[in-house]
Amino acid sequence: MTPSTTEQIELLYKVLLKYGHANAQVLELRDKGKKTVWQVTSGGRKMVLKKMPSSVTQTRFITDAASHLSNSGVRVPKIIKTKGQENFVAIGNLTYILMEWIDGKQPDYTRDTEAMLSSLAAFHRGSLGFKPPSRYDSNSHLGTWPESYQKKKNHLQAYAQHARAHRNNDEFSEIFLQNYELAFGRIEQAINKLARSAYKEWMELSRTRGCLCHQDFTPKNLKMQKDRGITVFDLDSITVDIPARDLRKILNKFLKKVGGRKLKTLKLMVSVYQYHYPLTKGQWEVVAADLLFPHLFYGIVDKYYRNRAPDWSPGKYVEKLKQLILTEKNKEEVILQVLKKAVE
Repeated sequence: MTPSTTEQIELLYKVLLKYGHANAQVLELRDKGKKTVWQVTSGGRKMVLKKMPSSVTQTRFITDAASHLSNSGVRVPKIIKTKGQENFVAIGNLTYILMEWIDGKQPDYTRDTEAMLSSLAAFHRGSLGFKPPSRYDSNSHLGTWPESYQKKKNHLQAYAQHARAHRNNDEFSEIFLQNYELAFGRIEQAINKLARSAYKEWMELSRTRGCLCHQDFTPKNLKMQKDRGITVFDLDSITVDIPARDLRKILNKFLKKVGGRKLKTLKLMVSVYQYHYPLTKGQWEVVAADLLFPHLFYGIVDKYYRNRAPDWSPGKYVEKLKQLILTEKNKEEVILQVLKKAVE
């Protein structure tokens, strides 16, 4: 697919001109409105051009973070500089990044567990020393967890009120209310566990020595090379936060995919990460508190009542809700086992 309008073609020409590739062949790979990805071929060299879904300041944060990770030995696509030696192109309120093309296969949670988790550990280890200027504060989640937990608790209460008024003719609302007390109880537990945990100490330590989280460290954003090394893509959501954020997300996504059936793989995930980037018992308790919080349940409920997926049918919402409820119900035993393995 190629750029479809004269305006798009002219804009791409201006962008590629700044890189010295005005005559490159361009193939559109994905278009999600705010974010578009193209394959760019020039002089026999394949590259990737991304229109970023972020402001100039945010894009600068992303490219600074990517450069820091690359310089620390983390495998991320190399950023190709403009003729003026800039990391990206800004035209109006739009920003574009040109990167090297990386071949490889998408890893699998079960088959490539060790490679994925050692790569995540390397990502966090490589982020040490990254301290963004204060103007990048909007890209930080450091210290925000207690407030975020409380905000989500308040939202869930409001959604429950709305659901009670519509439960008679809305299957989603009926199922949500049947499981509301469990979710609300888990939120209270997570809030209490976080308050008693080493969260503040870990946050202050990370503030001092630097830290980054990918936020979407999943197979679709990873490429495995022939040496089984993994390159990490899509840093669009990269943020400043403690490593627990990425650990909770990857463990939750694995649980969502396979349920509690593969406890052996979950234990291996924790064991591999711990081997390559050791955490204290107190830090693993922070991970456990965040896993206990019903992020998956809250996410689908919030998506439904805010209508954040207008193309989804009511039936799809209901099926997703049922799946995530099962995941949340099985999670407490999983958390205990994972935490036990981490501190053995």
